[in-house]
Amino acid sequence: MITRRTLLKTISLAGWTLVMPPVHAAPMLPASRPNLHDPDYDPVTMFKTVLATGLGQIPEVGWLVSGLVSLLWPSDKPDIWAQIRERVERMIDEKIDDTVYSLLKAKLDGLGDVLKQYLSAVKLGDNEAIRMQFIATNTEFVGAAPQFQNEKFAWVLAPLCAMFTNLHMTLLRDAVLNGKGWGWSSDYYAGIVKQAGDTASRYGNYLDKVMADGKARLDTHAPSSPGMHNTDIYAYYRPFYTKRTLLIDDFRTLLTCLDPTQHAGKVTDIPFKDVYSAAYGTADDWDVSCAQMSGIGVDVPYSRPLSSIASIHVEYFNATPRVVDVSYPTGKGPEMWRGEGRTDRYGIIADDLDGVEKQTFRLPTPADGKRYNIVAAHLRSGDTPLELGLEFDDGSMQTLWNRTDLGGTRYIVSVPGRMLTTLNMWTRSGFYDSDLGCIIFGFSVDTRYTPPAVRELMYVSAVTQPNTGPDCLPRSISTQLQSRRDAFWRDVTAHIPGRGRT
Repeated sequence: MITRRTLLKTISLAGWTLVMPPVHAAPMLPASRPNLHDPDYDPVTMFKTVLATGLGQIPEVGWLVSGLVSLLWPSDKPDIWAQIRERVERMIDEKIDDTVYSLLKAKLDGLGDVLKQYLSAVKLGDNEAIRMQFIATNTEFVGAAPQFQNEKFAWVLAPLCAMFTNLHMTLLRDAVLNGKGWGWSSDYYAGIVKQAGDTASRYGNYLDKVMADGKARLDTHAPSSPGMHNTDIYAYYRPFYTKRTLLIDDFRTLLTCLDPTQHAGKVTDIPFKDVYSAAYGTADDWDVSCAQMSGIGVDVPYSRPLSSIASIHVEYFNATPRVVDVSYPTGKGPEMWRGEGRTDRYGIIADDLDGVEKQTFRLPTPADGKRYNIVAAHLRSGDTPLELGLEFDDGSMQTLWNRTDLGGTRYIVSVPGRMLTTLNMWTRSGFYDSDLGCIIFGFSVDTRYTPPAVRELMYVSAVTQPNTGPDCLPRSISTQLQSRRDAFWRDVTAHIPGRGRT
């Protein structure tokens, strides 16, 4: 009898899509698109990068506020909030109610105006003006907060709410870290410090509840077992975890780092959670080693390495891998789950077995100023991963294995704003010559790297004319970039109270 697995062994790559439908989501991004990790393609990601970059510098009055204002309310660009709305709706696959969004958009534009008034006072350097404008701007944020916490639309509005909380905390952080000399009494200043801590806690509790409620709703229909391929539970929860991380938890993490009562100085390594791909392949042959590692099927035990992968040792049988050992520089490997510390080397989670042909790939070292350099995985997969190549940020590729006699569906796996850092691999397939059965790719934020677009934005928005020395700024200043800076600050100073728009 001709079975599905017989077909998998006999169908050529050219005929694969005519016989078998894809078993995973559509390929994520086309290979032709440049700079897959460039936050220019996504204002939500760029928002995070601006804050992460700013938090890594010595705190200066107005630094974080001006960076976000220049991103979110530019005087010479389209409506950034419309782009953010489109991005959020696409990711959560749900529309934000037009009436609700219109009300929030009006609030956001009003907040942009008062933030520019605050920045205009900072630019003038008048402490009394700064003090009074901080009070006025903070009052606007306090009054707007309940509208971003609409219980009826809590999940769909959570990303906008999370960004709102970050905006408010940049203002409060400014006052706590720089405001002692603004002319208020010690008791009043102490009240601002308390307000900052209380506000961060209150906002954090709200975002935590939204995320917990979303997970609880999902739990009611969760599969009771990982299924015959040991992937069902992972596949069920992964889309939610991805949305939760990218649209809420990243901002929740930043909220904690922005709290001046907890982090008064530079924050150089923000603990963003990793994002993981779909599970490619199957994990039918669940052996003792797998069972000891997980009781719910495939999962993701590795996260947040301190360096990019240094080398990968592969042992093959019939052109596909039986052994894939991933190594990192000493002391810089990924964290293991359950608080087990870091490991500098890991492989396929399965009982030991050797391959026949052997090859070790030494991967390129990241450039100066970068922690990671792998942009995407180029994969062809069916019941097992049949071909895998790694794409680096310089455009080069490294193919690790490629079995050409079987079919499969091609994928380009990437996450904008994150870099590929871990390979979570499970089982050896008893049917496919004991080769690797299933692979999940992990993606981390490179908090060491400041993209060119963010360097330019930080220059444009700097309160005082900066030099080009700091790593967060461009290496040189073009006439066009200087014109952008001049235009931004003309727009900001047009918001000086009593002066009107010019």
